[in-house]
Amino acid sequence: MNHAASIDIGSNTIRLLIAEKTPEGEFRQMESVRAITRLGEGMNTEKFLRPNRIEATIEQLKQFKEVLNTYEPMPLLAVATSAVREAKNQNEFIEKARQAGIDVCVISWEEEAQLTLDGVFWKIPEEGKNTLTFDIGGGSTEFILSRGKEVIQSFGSSLGVVRLTERFISTSPTDPKEYSALTDFLEQELATIRDRLNAITPERVIGTAGTVTTLAAIDKNIFPYEPEKIHRATLTLERIDEIQEDLKRKTLEERLTLPALEKGREDLIIVGTAIVLATLRAFACPNLTVSEYSLREGLLLKAFASPASY
Repeated sequence: MNHAASIDIGSNTIRLLIAEKTPEGEFRQMESVRAITRLGEGMNTEKFLRPNRIEATIEQLKQFKEVLNTYEPMPLLAVATSAVREAKNQNEFIEKARQAGIDVCVISWEEEAQLTLDGVFWKIPEEGKNTLTFDIGGGSTEFILSRGKEVIQSFGSSLGVVRLTERFISTSPTDPKEYSALTDFLEQELATIRDRLNAITPERVIGTAGTVTTLAAIDKNIFPYEPEKIHRATLTLERIDEIQEDLKRKTLEERLTLPALEKGREDLIIVGTAIVLATLRAFACPNLTVSEYSLREGLLLKAFASPASY
């Protein structure tokens, strides 16, 4: 078995990855496709996946299926996270995905955290360091405290960029009172999370997913997007704060003039960046290491290790 694929169905973005196993035991990326479908829109109040968002996501899954059909049959692990996990109509979505040719497994946040950590440390040396890894999604953020690859503690929160944008941020440029309410809320939430994850003091903080990689792309003005230039980039808290202040002053249209800012993320980037800043401040870490790899790479590693996992 030389090929495997993974699909990560998140609350904001869905991603397909197809890879080939090399003779050295590594894997080489063959296809990488992503799309913003905002499946988790409205979940903070409605607890139902909206029909238009289901349709957009299913249409994208059909496109993923067309890509998969150009390859020989291979193991595929397709998982859904926060939005589908919480939705009262999750069975409707899973059935529509099945009809589109994709069997989807809804995973717990604990499993999501472990798979994310596996993906992160696929291409970042663990070095035995005490590490805090966080994965910002549309409906949730997972925080994982580890010593190297060994998980010490983990915590799944509802600090998702779609969820919190709907709750706190309604205008652009960003209204100072709305932003203050957001940051006050995040400060309290991160203080609680820090107290929950008090087993070890992190020596470094690693961030993954769209907000974090977008910040690295903006910082280095990387366009078109080049994963190898993003991965393992380092951003200081001060630089992230500078980027945030600039973004807050812009309208949605002005943000989209930044080549490195992906369309569909222009309204969510404020909340995502605020989560990053609150995390670094809560854990007193002045620098952020960026990981291009996360859940879907963790899924691939699992697929290659055990093709019949899901």
